Amino acid sequence: MRLLMALMLCVFALLVGCDQAMRQPITQIVTPTPGSLEKAQAAMERVNERRIEAHQKAEETGDFLTVFTISEDIFKEELDFRKELWVDLVEIYHQENLENTMLLEGLENLQDAFAEKLADGTLGMFYFEYISSFDEIIIEYLRLSFEFPKSSEEELLALFRQSMRDQRVVIIFP
Repeated sequence: MRLLMALMLCVFALLVGCDQAMRQPITQIVTPTPGSLEKAQAAMERVNERRIEAHQKAEETGDFLTVFTISEDIFKEELDFRKELWVDLVEIYHQENLENTMLLEGLENLQDAFAEKLADGTLGMFYFEYISSFDEIIIEYLRLSFEFPKSSEEELLALFRQSMRDQRVVIIFP
C-alpha cells in the first residue's frame, strides 16, 4: 500500500510538474554566523598578518629589537590583551600540564632555544616564531572570551585554566 502511494505521488509530480517558484535557481546564499572558535582563529590570523609585516620591516631596517614592543602592541591593538597576558596563559598551560613529561620536555627545549637566541643576540629574528608556538592557547583564551563576552579577565583565566586541565589544547613543540 505504501509503495503504491509513493508511486502515485511520483507520477502526480511528473504529470503536474513543479510550480514556477520551484524552477527558479537559488540566488540567496546564507552564510552561517561564525562561532566563537572561528572568531578566535580569525583574530589570531590578523595578529599573524601584523607579525609578518613587523618582521619584514625589522629585516629591512636590520633592527630586530623593535619586535618585542611591537609584539605587545599587536596583542593590545588586535586582541585587547593587557601587557604580558600571553605569558600568563603560557604559565597556566605549564602549570596544568606538570604531569605530562613529554610536553614539559618540549616546552623546556623551546625555552632553552629561546635562552640561546637571547644570549647570542638573535632572539629578535626568531621572536615571532617562538611566540607563535603558543598561538593555540591564545586561540583557546579568545574562544572563551567570545563565548563568554561579559566575563572578566579573572573569570576568563579560570575558564582557561579548566580548559587546560581538560586538555582542550595540546601544543606540539618544534
